[in-house]
Amino acid sequence: MINELSQLLALDRKNELSSLQPVSHRDVMTIAELYPNISEQYLEFIRKIGTGSTTREFNIYEPEPACLVEQHPSFRLYQSDAYQSVYGRRPEGDAIPADAVAIGDSGATWRYCLCPELGEAVFCLDMAGPTFETEAENFFSFVAQTVMLGRK
Repeated sequence: MINELSQLLALDRKNELSSLQPVSHRDVMTIAELYPNISEQYLEFIRKIGTGSTTREFNIYEPEPACLVEQHPSFRLYQSDAYQSVYGRRPEGDAIPADAVAIGDSGATWRYCLCPELGEAVFCLDMAGPTFETEAENFFSFVAQTVMLGRK
């Protein structure tokens, strides 16, 4: 598990995080007010490293309610009667926790989320289930294992 930003940066030998743009202190404070108990690692990361697209096109962004995924075309397709008539009934999916916020994606049907009520972990919200499963035990470990190429 990675607990310090310096540990994470030491792993970024290919400078994959170099294209991210730091978020202003004021904006970070606003995020902290809007999303109480959001990961301190996440807040430190976006303030010091930033948001945007990595050099490998993994997106890290300011939080947005994870339930917004329900408006995404892929989510609607996977949940549609037409999809189920072709591929069969899907098992009951996971509920999206009310305080879950999406903070990243790789352009696929997954959104990576923080959920303060469930602790420091980062979760993968898969639109196809939907499923909501632990991806990493904290934000810095998530960046090392999932965002940076070849770390998982």
